[in-house]
Parts: sequence; structure tokens; C-alpha cells
Amino acid sequence: MEMLEKFLLHNKVIVITGGAGFLGKQFAHVIAKAGGIPILLDIKYNKARLISRNIKTKLNVNAFAVKCDVTNEKQVRNSLKKIKVRFKKKEIFGLINNAAFNPSPKKYKGKMKNNLENFSIKSWNEEINVGLTGALICSKIFGAYFVKKKKGSIINISSDLGIKAPNQKIYNHLNYVKPVTYSVIKHGIIGLSKYICSYWGEHGIRCNTIAPTGIYNNQDKKFVKKLIQHIPLKRMAKLEDLDGIIIYLLSDLSSFQNGSLISIDGGRAVY
Repeated sequence: MEMLEKFLLHNKVIVITGGAGFLGKQFAHVIAKAGGIPILLDIKYNKARLISRNIKTKLNVNAFAVKCDVTNEKQVRNSLKKIKVRFKKKEIFGLINNAAFNPSPKKYKGKMKNNLENFSIKSWNEEINVGLTGALICSKIFGAYFVKKKKGSIINISSDLGIKAPNQKIYNHLNYVKPVTYSVIKHGIIGLSKYICSYWGEHGIRCNTIAPTGIYNNQDKKFVKKLIQHIPLKRMAKLEDLDGIIIYLLSDLSSFQNGSLISIDGGRAVY
């Protein structure tokens, strides 16, 4: 197989949790451009369906949206059944665990600031349930399917804050604290990947983690200025900076890449 051919996904069906979100939408488009079939799992079904229709129209590639709460095991199992029925002759090959809470500081302006001393157990349970328990549920259900096929690639989305603690000084002018749940979830995702790698590796299932730094999305200018002082390349990530690693980890070129933690952070992890 020619090297460029190995980068193509050749009608592989790839499931993306949080598919209607900021990152999920980008993942769906890049997978479609590489010849894969993105499946957008999201509780926000109308938004996910709009994205999938846009992919069909603009890229002439099949895409599918499924309404699914990743914290609900029954819904996740039913989602797998729907995908299998819809794509009987296709290969369900990949899972990207992307669903997570990442609220903007604007949401908390003048309200709760996420201080550890006052952090609510309700918020803790809700956010851990989506970001970590949801990833476990999807991994065990889709992963068990991959085991039967003797192949599959799982990508877990962590963060540079899954490697290091947040520097709260970056946020203090916003009167905001990066919540404890974000760090715990993103650290936990790395542990989940390692476990899956060792548990299912002998069955041909690969599981890797990517840890991107902050991705530019019209954030507060002062916040951006503070953050990039901690990034050797002196800029935040762009959405398209993740495209290459996503395709690589889903493609045949990464057939021996397993259990890896890959930083996409402009060098932030070394500071």
C-alpha cells in the first residue's frame, strides 16, 4: 500500500462523542475529507444533524447523527445498534471520546467562580459523569464490538491540563477559576487510555490519547496574551492543528501506535 493511501480512511465508520461541539464538528469534517464516515453522537441532536447534512452536501460524503446521552448505557448500546443497521456493509472502526464539559468563563460572570472551597458536589458529579464515565461507557460498548472484529482505534481527548495543573493566574483577571473537575477528568482520561491499551491490545484494539492546549475561539485578549507566554510557539492552537493527528491515529499508518499520550500544545508541556 502506498504511503498516501495509508492516510485515507476508506469508508471506515468513525464514532465521535460530543459530535456537535466545537472540536467534534472539526473532527467530523476532517474524517469525511479523508474518506471516512463520521457518526456524530450528541445529546444536541438537531445541531449534530445539521452538521452531518452539511458534510453530505458540501463533501458528498455520508455522515450520520445519533441522539445519545453518553452517560446513559442503554442509549449508547442503542446507538451502536442504529449504526450497525444503517451501515451494514461498512466497517465500524473508530471511536473518539470527545464529549466533555468545558464552560467558558463568560458563563460564570458575576456568579459561581468554581473556587475549590465552594465547588458543588452536584457540578462534580455532572461533569465527571459526562467527561469520564461517558468515556468509559462508550469505550466498553464500542470497544467490545471492536474486539469481535479484531481491530479498532480509540482516541481519547485529554488536554495539556491532563498533564499539568492549571495556572490559575491566567484566569484571575476574569474573576474565574479553572474547575477541579476539568483537571481530574483530563488526567483520568489518560489513565483510561492506558488501561484499555493493556486490556485489549492483544485483540488488535489500539487506544491513544491526545492532549491539546487551548484552541483559539475568540477568547478574551488578555487571557490569550497570558496563555501564550507559556507556549514556546507563542500562539494558541488552531482547530486544524489537530487534523493530522486524528487522521494518523485512525489510519493504517499508526497500526503500531498504542497507549501513547501525544501533546499537541506548541511546546507548553516543557515549560
